[in-house]
Amino acid sequence: MSKPFYLTTPLYYVNDVPHVGHTYTTIIGDAIARYHRLCGNAVCYLTGTDEHGQKIERAAAARGVSAENLTDRNAEVFQQIWLRLGIGYDEFIRTTQPRHHRAVKAIYERIREAGFIYLGEYSGQYCVRCELFVAGEGSACPDCGSPTEFITEQSYFFKLSAFQEKLLNFYRDNPTFVVPQTRMNEVISFVKGGLKDLSISRTSFRWGIPIPDDPDHIFYVWFDALNGYLSGIGFGDEAGSQRFEQLWPAEVQLMGKDILRFHAVYWPAFLMAAGLEPPRQLLVHGWWTIEGQKMSKSVGNFITAEALCEALPNDYIRYFLLREIPLGADGNFSYEGLIGRINSDLANDLGNLCNRTLTMIDNYFEGRIPESAGLESRDEELIRFTKETVELYRDSFDRLQLNKALENVWELISVCNKYIVANEPWNLAKEPAKRERLASVLYNSAEALRIAGVLLSPIVPDGVTAILRQLGSDRTAEQQTLGDLNWGGLEPETPLGTIEVIYPRLDKQEFLRRTAGEAPPQSQPQSSGQSNQPAPEERITIDDFARVEMRVGKVLEAERVPKSDKLLRLIVDIGSEKRQVVAGIAGAYDPAELPGRLVVLVTNLKPARLMGLESNGMIVAASGEGGPVLATFTEPVRVGTRLT
Repeated sequence: MSKPFYLTTPLYYVNDVPHVGHTYTTIIGDAIARYHRLCGNAVCYLTGTDEHGQKIERAAAARGVSAENLTDRNAEVFQQIWLRLGIGYDEFIRTTQPRHHRAVKAIYERIREAGFIYLGEYSGQYCVRCELFVAGEGSACPDCGSPTEFITEQSYFFKLSAFQEKLLNFYRDNPTFVVPQTRMNEVISFVKGGLKDLSISRTSFRWGIPIPDDPDHIFYVWFDALNGYLSGIGFGDEAGSQRFEQLWPAEVQLMGKDILRFHAVYWPAFLMAAGLEPPRQLLVHGWWTIEGQKMSKSVGNFITAEALCEALPNDYIRYFLLREIPLGADGNFSYEGLIGRINSDLANDLGNLCNRTLTMIDNYFEGRIPESAGLESRDEELIRFTKETVELYRDSFDRLQLNKALENVWELISVCNKYIVANEPWNLAKEPAKRERLASVLYNSAEALRIAGVLLSPIVPDGVTAILRQLGSDRTAEQQTLGDLNWGGLEPETPLGTIEVIYPRLDKQEFLRRTAGEAPPQSQPQSSGQSNQPAPEERITIDDFARVEMRVGKVLEAERVPKSDKLLRLIVDIGSEKRQVVAGIAGAYDPAELPGRLVVLVTNLKPARLMGLESNGMIVAASGEGGPVLATFTEPVRVGTRLT
């Protein structure tokens, strides 16, 4: 039996209620868990709450309640909102639970017995908001900007400095430990800068887990919370030891970029010191900003998970958050952007494919799935494209590129909609002699819709269940398997279910009026009194443009250029030949992700030599905030096609 797939979210701090950032992380994890269940893997998906520390103690005092009361109340809010969003977690760990206390003390004892704990004194700046010791004498935290406090107290220290070379060796041997690559580079740079021993206890507050044999000391909140990933699956409990051994190490641990250092530096060092393996991979996502600003209650742009649930169906929330930005990048949240994405993709593209296909089957074949009567070239192209989409989708999901996986499915939806238009079943229905052809077209359309639905089941399970019901299936999105991705799963003569609109369009004005109390600010138009437009650039003629030859290329191979941090060597198929190209995109793209990708290649440039390699062409890319962004295509196009 293969090892179960264990993944985690961070343990969310309960000094306040869950917001859109927490929601994003948890939905990512839920989609990954659902995908692996689709693949037939045993899955354990853990989330939970971090409930100790000075910040909790102060937040409770400010509200006039006990820390225990505050944590109980807010932990319940997190649990209920995830259930409301349909999050299928398997474990919910609270750091105030006895099983967690036992695990923290157990791993501390292991580390102490290994000789990596000593008693000393800490003096320096401390950020209560981040629960972070800050180097230097500045008065502001470099992470959140909050004022820091100077503290001097006796403390137990973890010998983090002893793990500098061990960590660097681990990163070298596990180059995909942190994804995306840019975050891995940040971690390596931080560790190369030198590691100091880490204070892991405090004596200035009481809300936490006491250190064994010295109860005047409370465990530092990050030493405490990180071990929730172990306590939630049985570490420290004799009865749970077998389950822990089955599940650990975690395959994927999810987090925002603001807590990367704790997970990529402190956490593996703690585990190494305790004789345990580090997790396999840390998946780091960016922040959701509101009109370019970080969410803040003081600014008035704070969006709670409850407000999202009140305003929108689960599928709309899930789809927008997972489709809008690639994992790792920052995203800008606006209700206007959400409305546009939902209406365009779910209501128009997917909804139109479902409604038109099933309505025609209902009208022309008495509401029963017709039987395909043979294949023509267009049918074979649709079937081939569908099978290729399944492979691309699985590859994207396996690489944790959920945004790309959704792009793959939407390419299939687009191709299927075009297939229907090209075959004109409404005209075929007018000629009795073409009834067999009509049956084939509608069967193929319905089968492509079904497979697209199975692919979307980890992302929008409610809508997929509704689509499957309308196709006559009695199985839900959660009951689909990889076998359901094989072409031909629809049984002819199966009666359709009740045909209904799956994804109603959102009325922009009505929606914004209804959510006015929670809606983030929208961009304001610039005053006509002053122009911020750049000065006009020198124009070129159509003849100048026509001299540049650009063609669609498919990346066949990609590897890093030795002794260069910026360059990749690519082999690109442009239909008539294969070209070697050297491109400065190594900082933004992992070479393992590029084979199979369609790119735009300028093909009539004179060859150039870079780092001793001949580059015969230039990859077209935009200058994004996080580095170059490759130009590509959202609709199918043949390799070698010239751009005009």
